[in-house]
Amino acid sequence: MATEASAAPEVFARKATGLRREASARDVFIYNTNNQNIGIGVTFMVLLIPAIYVGGSMVTATILAGLLALPMAGVYAYFAAAMPRSGGDYIYISRTLHPFLGFLSSWNWLVWLVTYTGIPAAYLAQYGLSGFCREAGYVFDSPTLVGYGDNFSRKWWIFVAGSLLLTFFAIVFALGTRLYFRIQNTAFVIAMAGIVVGLIVLAIHNHTDTASGFNSYISGVGGVDNATASLDKYSQNLPQSGFDLKQTLYAMVWPLFITLYAITSSFIGGEVRNARRSQFLAMPGSIVYVTILMLLLVLGLNHAAGTTFLGRLGYPLPEDVPGVLGIGNLPTYNEVIATMVRNQGWLVLVLGVTFLFWTYVWLPINFLASTRAILAWAFDGLFPRKLSEVNERYHTPIYAIVFVWVLSEICLYLYVDQIFNTLNGIFAWILSFVLCSIAAAVFPFRRRELWQASPWNGSTAGIPNITILGVVSTACLLFCEYWFWYDPGQGFDTWGTTLRWVMALIIPTAAVIYGIAWFTSKQRGVAVDKVFTEIPPE
Repeated sequence: MATEASAAPEVFARKATGLRREASARDVFIYNTNNQNIGIGVTFMVLLIPAIYVGGSMVTATILAGLLALPMAGVYAYFAAAMPRSGGDYIYISRTLHPFLGFLSSWNWLVWLVTYTGIPAAYLAQYGLSGFCREAGYVFDSPTLVGYGDNFSRKWWIFVAGSLLLTFFAIVFALGTRLYFRIQNTAFVIAMAGIVVGLIVLAIHNHTDTASGFNSYISGVGGVDNATASLDKYSQNLPQSGFDLKQTLYAMVWPLFITLYAITSSFIGGEVRNARRSQFLAMPGSIVYVTILMLLLVLGLNHAAGTTFLGRLGYPLPEDVPGVLGIGNLPTYNEVIATMVRNQGWLVLVLGVTFLFWTYVWLPINFLASTRAILAWAFDGLFPRKLSEVNERYHTPIYAIVFVWVLSEICLYLYVDQIFNTLNGIFAWILSFVLCSIAAAVFPFRRRELWQASPWNGSTAGIPNITILGVVSTACLLFCEYWFWYDPGQGFDTWGTTLRWVMALIIPTAAVIYGIAWFTSKQRGVAVDKVFTEIPPE
């Protein structure tokens, strides 16, 4: 392990982080594209929007989400180019607004990062393996495989599969980020192949065959004989409506859940080569890419299946599925496409295998980002310096990795036990994005020398471009917050007691940790404020 510096008081834990710039523009583009997660995002959209937000347009909601997320992605890309260090907006806010605000934002990030490391660990079984086993059981006429599909929708199967996945990625990250990027990029090619196949199927599918294909597939995997009739009966009270702008804006929270997270490569900023170009491709560029693909899938599903069918499919809550369809959980959009090519077994298997590579991708991204936030705090002296230590052989923060693995296991259990929910916490998470956008607006005035030295220091009508971008981003994010707060499906009224306590404790716990760090640093003869007048070394 790399050792701490000398016996004399040091501003930072040591004179270099020990991390290496190993991530290329392609690596971080895929990293952020994966964090937007086209597969899971479209699954949630097509199962929930037509059923819950009657009159809401998936197409319009997707376009709005992409447009609203772009200014914020520009803010983070700008900061990542101006201060190319690992740690995300902790670095940007602490060096621009105030050290405590930087730590508070990053502490908020960590709470939700580890939450959404645990939750997607469950998705591999819940949405991936369950559907794949059903598809394979259908193709090979194997009740055993179909049974495994139902098993993977049960709590302990989900937890065990998720724990194994968390452990696998903890080992990968301990062995080096270069290994992770090789795995990530290969898996991405496979996952994208499934998207392309799905789009081709949707483009050529005959709409009139949807019901018969769905019925045949559901009965073939052990479900009811006439699935569409069962759905029609169950969802007969589902209202019909034309376009409704208000419902579309409520529905927008689901594609926003995807497009707002094209910024996580900021956490590995100290490991990105040519940050000036790479981070702009990785952040705003990935939003454009993902928004286009989500639009194509939504348009294809509207064409091939229709919003009425999708609304009826999503209308039953997941726990009602065994009684309505006779299977363990709702089919994903990928399974819906598989029902359209049910007589071509090889295509069904291709769709099932490739979709697996979308189900878990939030896990490693959030895992890696969490370790870099912790490393940055420890490097500055706000966390135990042991957590900043980097292995000299693999150049990875082993202790931070173990710490995040433990926290993620806890969050996986809380999700499986239905204490946490999918969108819970997004409202609080966005507050960090707002802080970073405000920091961007004042950056040229608070840290003029850094702004002038940054690669993007232009102005329009005498106003720094980053200031304009920060103001626009702040306005867009506050607009998003309104809809997240009032969303009837996941908004404030649906938050449970545990979630409200978690949110309420974020500020006081951050204040306690910061206060302890301030006191202990003073005892060592180092003023915490002095740390934040400097950009940390690479």
